[in-house]
Amino acid sequence: MWLVGALVLLLGGCDALSTDRTPERVKDGTAGLELTVEGRPTPGSLATTEHVLARLKARDAEGLSELAREDSGTGSEAERWVTRWGDAAQRPATADFSAGEKEAFVEVRFAGERSTLSLLLMPEDEKSPYDDRFVVVLQEDR
Repeated sequence: MWLVGALVLLLGGCDALSTDRTPERVKDGTAGLELTVEGRPTPGSLATTEHVLARLKARDAEGLSELAREDSGTGSEAERWVTRWGDAAQRPATADFSAGEKEAFVEVRFAGERSTLSLLLMPEDEKSPYDDRFVVVLQEDR
């Protein structure tokens, strides 16, 4: 009887019963992006940019607002961004990264689109100088 209990604990700890082996990049939509990167992004600024573009491509305003800084009018601004950039996000894009002191600026050019989507990425935790996690400011884009 103790052998059965030990086996259950062993299998439970190894996640052996989980059948979902889908890579995280496929689950979150970033694997399907056709994105060329220019400049020098950090891993965190690149990941946030990819997630923003994946949410735009999926036309997911709710998911986009979850990536946004709390004080940037998340609900209505996210819907406006999805309406404005959802079609363009279906095409290949080039993201040009520039770093500020703490923030990152990203100019995204979509193939066939005259306008440029400007992203302002701010540190998720502004008190930590070494944190590489970002949120997007959903501001009036240019």
